Amino acid sequence: MDVKTFYDEYVECQTTVGINDRHRSILKWLQQSGLRPDHRVLEIGCGVGTLTQLLAEALPQGFVLGIDLSPKSIDASRELLALSHNVGLMAANVLEAELEDHFDVIVLPDVIEHIPLDHHPALFERVASWVRADGFVLLHYPNPHYLEWCREHRPDLLQIIDQPVHADVLLSNTYRSGLHIDFLAKYAIWIREGDYTVAVLRPAAGTRTFTDMPARRPSPLARVRGLARRIAS
Repeated sequence: MDVKTFYDEYVECQTTVGINDRHRSILKWLQQSGLRPDHRVLEIGCGVGTLTQLLAEALPQGFVLGIDLSPKSIDASRELLALSHNVGLMAANVLEAELEDHFDVIVLPDVIEHIPLDHHPALFERVASWVRADGFVLLHYPNPHYLEWCREHRPDLLQIIDQPVHADVLLSNTYRSGLHIDFLAKYAIWIREGDYTVAVLRPAAGTRTFTDMPARRPSPLARVRGLARRIAS
C-alpha cells in the first residue's frame, strides 16, 4: 500500500477522533513561537482539517493554506471547513507542489516521520523557499526514542513509514537549506517520559542583528543594602 492510499483509507479514523490534545498543543506551540492573528500560514499534511480548523479560528485577519497528499482527506477538510473564509486547501505532494506565495509560518504537524529520510533535503529546500525571512517553521513529530520503542513493543500504534527522526539527521537536512534550529525540545502529551518533539526553525538570513539585553536594575533590597554600605563607610 502506498502512502496516498493509506491516508485515503485513514480519513474515517481521523474524522472520528477529531480535534484532540495534540492539535491544541501544536497551536499553543505556534502561538508561543510568534503566530499572530494576521499571519499567512502553510500547513503541510493537514489531513482532514482538524488543526486547520483551530488555525482558521486563531487567524481572524490571516489565512491558512492546507496541503495534503490524500485527496480524500482534502475532501473531508473542505466539508469540515466549508464556512471558513480564510482557508485554502490543496491535494498535492509537497515535494511536487508549485506554490508562488510566501508564508509567515509553516507548520508540519506529525508529517516528517512519514516522509522518507532521503527526501528530507528536498523537503526542507522547498520549505526554506516558502517561508519569509522573518518567519518560522514549526515541526511537531514523535519522540524518536518513543517511536523506536513502539516499533518493538507496540507496532499496532504505527502508521505507514513512521520512521524515527533524530536531531543529528534533522540538523543536517535543515542547516543545508538555510534553516537553523531556534528551539528543540521533547515533551509529553500522553506518555510520561515524552511522546513528542517540537522544533522551531528560522531562516538564517533573518538573523541580521543582535541586541544587548537592557541593564538589570538592582532589586529594592539590593538598593537598601547598597545605601547602608555607603552610609556605614
